[in-house]
Amino acid sequence: MKRYTPTQEEMQGRIARFKDLVSTKARIQEKLGLPQEVMEMITAKATFNVMSPGPLPGQISPRPAVEGGDAGVFRLGIVTCPPGQGPGLHVHYHTHETFMCLTGRWLIQWGDHAEESTVLEHLDLIALPPAVTRRFENLSDQDAQLLVIVQGERDQFDDIDRDPATAEKIAARFGPEIVTRLETAGWKFTIGKEAAHEPARA
Repeated sequence: MKRYTPTQEEMQGRIARFKDLVSTKARIQEKLGLPQEVMEMITAKATFNVMSPGPLPGQISPRPAVEGGDAGVFRLGIVTCPPGQGPGLHVHYHTHETFMCLTGRWLIQWGDHAEESTVLEHLDLIALPPAVTRRFENLSDQDAQLLVIVQGERDQFDDIDRDPATAEKIAARFGPEIVTRLETAGWKFTIGKEAAHEPARA
């Protein structure tokens, strides 16, 4: 098989410098005009779409820093959370989500009521199957990073649903119009209303 050596210029599109990444949250905040605190109730403090085959369906997979991985559809991201912070309970109905602890310590909870949990130490990994409700939280005393890989069929990346309790907290703090704005943009808060989705696995 013939080999080739890409030029420096050709390789630049395959390199992601962390200092240059723009967080997904910042893009969504600007687009929807939402307070930062609202986004931190439903996502990490900062989520970066580092590599995917391009923009993918859903709210958390905009144009990546590096367009790659087109041999199989996945999104590789890094999230940053301050101490004690993490997203509310959410579920991926079709895609597989994998977490690896890059820095700090992370609490990973699963189950509709977060009834199960484990702690990830440096470079520990957990692979969560579809249809499992989950959340994560930084247990460290400073900002920490978690590697997040989402895999699945391209047309199933818009498969995330969230706990209605998160929407209730947002409405109580910022007003119901903020929740309406999120829902209009495609964010779902309907976990437990199973008629809208395929049945969860037993």
